[in-house]
Amino acid sequence: MDVRRAYAPRVKALAAAAAALVALVACMTASTGEAKRAPLTLRVMTRNLYLGANLDAIVQAKSSSEAFSAVEKGWAQVQANNFPARAKAIAREIGRARPDFVGFQELSLYRTQTPADFTVTPATTVALDYARELRKALAARRLRYRFLGIRPETDAELPSGNPPTMDVRLTVRDGLLVRIDKRIKIRRVSTGSYSTTTPLFGGFVIAKRGWVLADATIGGRTFRVITTHLESFNDASQVAQGQELAAGPAQTKLPTVLLGDLNSRADGTGTPTRANLLAAGFQDAWPEAHPDEIGLTCCHGDDLRELGGPFYSRIDYVLLRNGFRAVNAGIVGQSPGERISGLWPSDHGGLWALLRLP
Repeated sequence: MDVRRAYAPRVKALAAAAAALVALVACMTASTGEAKRAPLTLRVMTRNLYLGANLDAIVQAKSSSEAFSAVEKGWAQVQANNFPARAKAIAREIGRARPDFVGFQELSLYRTQTPADFTVTPATTVALDYARELRKALAARRLRYRFLGIRPETDAELPSGNPPTMDVRLTVRDGLLVRIDKRIKIRRVSTGSYSTTTPLFGGFVIAKRGWVLADATIGGRTFRVITTHLESFNDASQVAQGQELAAGPAQTKLPTVLLGDLNSRADGTGTPTRANLLAAGFQDAWPEAHPDEIGLTCCHGDDLRELGGPFYSRIDYVLLRNGFRAVNAGIVGQSPGERISGLWPSDHGGLWALLRLP
C-alpha cells in the first residue's frame, strides 16, 4: 500500500484548513488595525484675548514722564474694556463651538502696588487675572474645561501717573485649554520660551514669547496641539521665533495642530513667517475649509466699546501637519450680535476649526 497516496487527501485537507486559519487571523488582525486607525475628529479654537489696551504709546514714549502718563491711560483703558464681562462672551463662544482644545494668547495677569515705589519691589496684588475670570465664566455655563498649561512670558512693571501714584505690572501669558472628557487622554504637557527676544525701552523691558504644547490620544490616535503668539514689536524677532517654532516644539512626526496669533499676514504683505511654516510642511486650515473666502480675523479698535469698522487682516491661524485635514472652520467675535455689555469679546476674532485625521 502506498502510504503517501493514502494520506494525501488528509494532508491536503489539513493544508487547506491551515490556509483558511491564516487568512482568518489576517482578516482579524486587519480588522483590529482598522479599528485602531479609525478616523479621528477634533475641534479646536485659537483666541487672542487682548491685553485690554494698546501698548504702543508706552513703548514709543520719549521720556519717563510720558511713559508714566501712558501707563495711567493704558490701565484706565484695560479697566474700561472689562475682561470679567468679556470672559462671559468668550465662554459663550466656547459653549457654541465646543472645541476639544483652545489656544489662548494674551492670557493676561495684572498686578498693582500702591504707593508707587518705581518698581523697586515687584507688584504682587492681583488686580485682574484673565485665567481666573475664564474659569469662572466657563463654570457658570457648566462647561467642563481645564488649563493644561499656562506659560508666562513678557513681565513688565512701570509707574502709573504723573506724578506716579501706583505701579502697574503686566505679565503676558499663553494658555492651552482642554475639554474634560475621559476619551481625551493627555500624554505630555510642555511649555517653553523662544531664545529670540525683543528689548524695549532701551532694554529696560525684554519682550519674550513662547508656547504651550500637549500630546494627547483619542481612540488610539496620538497627536500634538501647540499654541503660540509670535512677536508684534519687531519683525526680525517674529521671523526668528517662527523658525524656532518649526525646529523646536513643532518638530515631531505626530499629527500636529498649531493654534496661534503669528502676527504674519496671510496675504503676504508682511513678514514671511506664515509662508515659512507652510514651506516647513504645515497646511492652513482656513483656505482648506473655505477656499473662496478670505477669513479675516483682525481687528477691532483699541476701545472695545466702539463698533469700529470691519476686520482688515488675517493673522490668527489653525495650521496642520502630518495628517490632519480641515473639514470646516468659522470665525467668532466679529458681528455686533456677539458683543456683551456693550463690548466686543476681544480686538481679534476667534477662529475655530473642525479637523479630521483619516
